[in-house]
Amino acid sequence: MAQALSGLERPTDPRLLVGINTADDAGVFLLQDGLALVQTVDLLTPMVEDPCAFGRIAAANSLSDVYAMGGTPLTVLNIVGFPGPMDKRVLAEILRGGQDAVGEAGAVIAGGHTFNEKEIKYGLSVTGQIDPRRIVTNAAARIGDVLVLTKPLGCGVFAQAMMTQDEVDPELYRAATASMTQLNRAASEAMLACGAHSATDITGYGLLGHAQEMAEASGLRLRFTASTIPLLPKVLVMAETLVDPGVTMNESSFSDRIEWQGDISSAMKNILWESQSSGGLLVALPENRVADFQSRSKDAGILAAVVGSAVDGPAGTVEVRR
Repeated sequence: MAQALSGLERPTDPRLLVGINTADDAGVFLLQDGLALVQTVDLLTPMVEDPCAFGRIAAANSLSDVYAMGGTPLTVLNIVGFPGPMDKRVLAEILRGGQDAVGEAGAVIAGGHTFNEKEIKYGLSVTGQIDPRRIVTNAAARIGDVLVLTKPLGCGVFAQAMMTQDEVDPELYRAATASMTQLNRAASEAMLACGAHSATDITGYGLLGHAQEMAEASGLRLRFTASTIPLLPKVLVMAETLVDPGVTMNESSFSDRIEWQGDISSAMKNILWESQSSGGLLVALPENRVADFQSRSKDAGILAAVVGSAVDGPAGTVEVRR
């Protein structure tokens, strides 16, 4: 994507507070003093058999970009690619799942667009509001910040298992579905309450790709401890043989800025590279606010795992220790 955008003229309108320059999660446009719009769009292909659950996962994934910026979703447009001959009851269930997630977010479905497609695709275009004085970007982490992750990794392994195995471990299926359908709303509210410096959500570029973008945009180095990173059940063993295609794409795009220290298994590396569907937030917090963030997260029933820190070092690099 960076190569495709490199030849295009960058927007210069001063009302565009957050654009494409730092590869952030959503765009932010100033409407008036104290009020800005935050906008994003995303699509997913199915990774679970239940069409309603898939609809909710895809909607949660799209809403997540607004939450990562500290915004509040207002309106959404459905975007659906659907095979013409397929039973329309499947489409109705996908839309019902999306509607449930949007309703939980307190937003309103204003319409949408459907197109004939060989493979099912679903997502949302989301418009939200945000206080321009409280935008949380991926470009403001500070040296000494603690990195907290709000969902486990392993969705890529799970998706591969769903496509290639006759039966997926029930514990993994329940955990993965619960994680992917969970909104990042509570995590966003907690990070705002705790004065987070920076955040991004972990989706298509995987933990390492999105972390590298945060490190580059913030002008520092991020350091992770692999043993502290939460994983979905069973995925570490499965990652030895089930490899998400996103691993190759992300590794080829970001590997020259990633440094491995210590004996880290190839399976763990695969999980750190793989794409995540409706992943959690990676939040950079002042050290003295981490306990408060974890307390608020526990009360809301969400994860808040300390996985690393922002350190002095070559800008845009990521270090992974065992």
